[in-house]
Amino acid sequence: MRFFAIFVCLVFASVSSGEPEAEVEALLSQMHEATKAADADTYFNLFTDDAVFFGTDIWERWPLDEFEALYRPYMESGRGWWFQMRDRHVTIQPGGSVALFDETLYSDAYGQCRGTGACRLEDGTWKIASYHLDITMPNGIADELVSLIRQYEASHIELMTFNIRYGTANDGLNAWPNRRGLVAELIRAEAPDVLGLQEALRLQIDELAEELPGYAWVGAGRDDGAEAGEFTPIFYSTDKLRLINHHTFWLSDTPDVPGSATYGNTIPRICTWASFEPIHTDDPQRFIVANVHLDHQSPESRLKAIRQIRRTITAEANNAPIFIIGDFNCLPDSEPVRELTDNGWKPSLEGDVGTFHSFTGNAGSRRIDLILVPNEHTVEQAEVITVGGERGIWPSDHFPVHATVTLNPNIAE
Repeated sequence: MRFFAIFVCLVFASVSSGEPEAEVEALLSQMHEATKAADADTYFNLFTDDAVFFGTDIWERWPLDEFEALYRPYMESGRGWWFQMRDRHVTIQPGGSVALFDETLYSDAYGQCRGTGACRLEDGTWKIASYHLDITMPNGIADELVSLIRQYEASHIELMTFNIRYGTANDGLNAWPNRRGLVAELIRAEAPDVLGLQEALRLQIDELAEELPGYAWVGAGRDDGAEAGEFTPIFYSTDKLRLINHHTFWLSDTPDVPGSATYGNTIPRICTWASFEPIHTDDPQRFIVANVHLDHQSPESRLKAIRQIRRTITAEANNAPIFIIGDFNCLPDSEPVRELTDNGWKPSLEGDVGTFHSFTGNAGSRRIDLILVPNEHTVEQAEVITVGGERGIWPSDHFPVHATVTLNPNIAE
C-alpha cells in the first residue's frame, strides 16, 4: 500500500541562542516555516548527508537522495505543507553532539501527528539526521481503526517480481556473497505480500529465508523437482496471507516430468503457482500468483509456455483472480505477452522503463520482468525499483518490479 507521506525535515536555524536545546528548537520551528513556503533549496541543502526519513507506511524509509528525488519536484511546483507545532521536547545526549526530539503536531489534512527524530552537530551547526512522522491513533477507537486497516490490507496486495541472478555465477564484484545483503535489504524495504524470484538456487533461497522473518516460501528445483537447479520460488507474508495450495510444473509436453524440455528450449523451464487468502478478514478473497522464468533463446518455447500456463492455472483457479509474474525474457509488446493481454490480463506498468541492466544500472527500455494483472482488478501503483550501484555493486543484473493491486470485490469466486 502506498500512502502519500509527508515528512518534516530541516531548515537551518538562523537565530542562535548559544544553548543547544534552544538552537535545536529554533531549527525545528524554522523547518516548518520552510515546508510551508515550499523552499526546496534551503530545505534540501541543510540535511546531513546520511539523513533518513520515515513515513506513515511500513515501507516508507528514504535516504536523503531518494527523498529529494521524490519531493523536490513537488516543492518546486509551488506546493508545500504545514504542520503546526503544539508541544516539543529536546534532549541533548552525552557528548553534546546529538539531540533527540519529539514534537506534537497538528495538520488540517491529518489531524494530530507526532514527529520524532535526531539532530547532529556538524562543524558547529545543528542538522537533522532523521525524522519520523506518525499519525497518532486514539486509544478509544483503536479496535475500530485496526479493523479498518486490516480490511484495507485484505483488499490490497503488494506483488513483486525479482530475478536475483543465480548464486554460482562468476560475477566478480557482483558475485552473490557481495549482493546477498543488498537483495535482502531491498526486499525488506519494499515489503511485498507476495514475491516471485527467478534464477534462485536453493542456497540463495535458504540464505534469504534467514534474513526475511515473517515470510515463508514454496517451490521446487527445475532439474529434479526437489533441490537441484533453478527455482521459481514464491515468498509470501505469513502475517497477512494464508497459503491454500501450490504446485510446480514443467513448461513442456510432460509437465509432471522433472527436467523435461520439449518446446525448443535446451534448458528446463518451470512455473510455480500458489493460491492464497488474506488472514485478517471475515470474507477472504482467494487469489493465485503464478511465477515464471521463460526461455531466453527460443521464441517458440516462450509462446508455448505462456499458453500452457494460461490453460493450467485457469483450470485451477475456479474463478479466482490470477496474477502472472516473472522474467518473461521478452518485451511487453511481444507475442507471448500479447497472448495474455488479448485474453483478460493487463501489464501493471506502461511506458519504456527497463529492468535488465547487466550490472550496469542502465536498463534502457528493455523491460522483460513483468507483473500481469486481471483486467477486472485495479493497479493502484507500480514501479521498477532502480536502486543499487554503491561501490559498483548491484543487488542483481535485473531491477525488480513492484505493484500494488486492489482485489475488487464480487469478481472472484
